[in-house]
Amino acid sequence: MISIRRESRAVLVAFTLVGAALLLASAWHGRASAQAPDYTAIFNKTDVMIPARDGIKLHTEIYVPKDTKEPLPFFLTRTPYGLADDEKGYSRQLNLYREMIPDGYIFVFQDIRGRYGSEGEFVMQRDPRDPKDPHSIDEGTDTYDTIDWL
Repeated sequence: MISIRRESRAVLVAFTLVGAALLLASAWHGRASAQAPDYTAIFNKTDVMIPARDGIKLHTEIYVPKDTKEPLPFFLTRTPYGLADDEKGYSRQLNLYREMIPDGYIFVFQDIRGRYGSEGEFVMQRDPRDPKDPHSIDEGTDTYDTIDWL
């Protein structure tokens, strides 16, 4: 009987902790989205399909600060989870980098091969490419080709 009570107490504590974590996450998400700036006033968005060396095209969104008069560094994020645009068509991923926006970066978000808007076949654990085969691909070659295009 004592062991059942201990197990029940442990389950109750676990559910309480999970519930509290969900409430905090929900409150933080609501606060974060409420404070999100109007990205349409900050960035010009370009939607492109960047070709990889094997001809597959990778869906990419590029956010350039408005009124840019000089070359800027870019910050590249590649994801298998989709770009999830907000109601104005701007990527919600910009919220992750809010503190970097005043520093003047170009933000680039890309769906990896075979996911969401990108062409090709998605492979979760693609083997490293064969360096002897100039047409072989992997995550590294897709990233290199994207950076080279940018």
